[in-house]
Amino acid sequence: MSETAPFVVYGFATTHDALVAERALIAADVMHVTIPTPKSLGALCGIALRVPEPCTEAAEQALHAAGSVWTARVEMRDRIR
Repeated sequence: MSETAPFVVYGFATTHDALVAERALIAADVMHVTIPTPKSLGALCGIALRVPEPCTEAAEQALHAAGSVWTARVEMRDRIR
């Protein structure tokens, strides 16, 4: 049986919103990966940010502090082994 790890994906209405959010996470030194928006988030700008579950509190604090607003948020799991 393979192990899985939780992560959260944030989707944004516009590319500008996604880039502002990414800069906020970089400035706050929050681990993240820029990914194509998963279909499960609907029709958004096409750029999403994937954050490991243990980092979501820091990510959301950084996004709120920067005035960045995500349009969609989904919790997912990924196979790690």
